[in-house]
Amino acid sequence: MTTDPKPARELRIRFAANLREQRQKLGLSQEALADLAGLHRTYVSQVERTVTNVSIDNVEKLARALGVEADKLFSRREDVATPRKETAKPTRAQVTSPIQKASRKVRNTR
Repeated sequence: MTTDPKPARELRIRFAANLREQRQKLGLSQEALADLAGLHRTYVSQVERTVTNVSIDNVEKLARALGVEADKLFSRREDVATPRKETAKPTRAQVTSPIQKASRKVRNTR
C-alpha cells in the first residue's frame, strides 16, 4: 500500500504559514518565540521554512508561547489562529536574551 506524501507536505506548509503569521502578529522574532517556547532559534526557522518536521510536543510548546490552541496552527487560511484574549504580548523582559538580562543586573548594581 502506497501513500501520497503530498497531503503531509501540505499540512506542514499550512502549519509553517500559521506559525509565522501568529509570530509576526505578536511582533516576535524567531529568536524571541524560540526563547518563550524553550526551543532553539534555528529550529523555529527550520519549522517555518518546512525544512524539518515538528514534533507534537514542540507544536504544543509553540502554541503555548503564541497563546493559541495547538489545533489552530493547523487551520486553513480562512480559519487562521487568533491569540486567546487572556494572553498579552510578551513583555520586553520575557523576550530578552540571558546576556541582556545579565547586563541589566550589572547596570542596576552600580
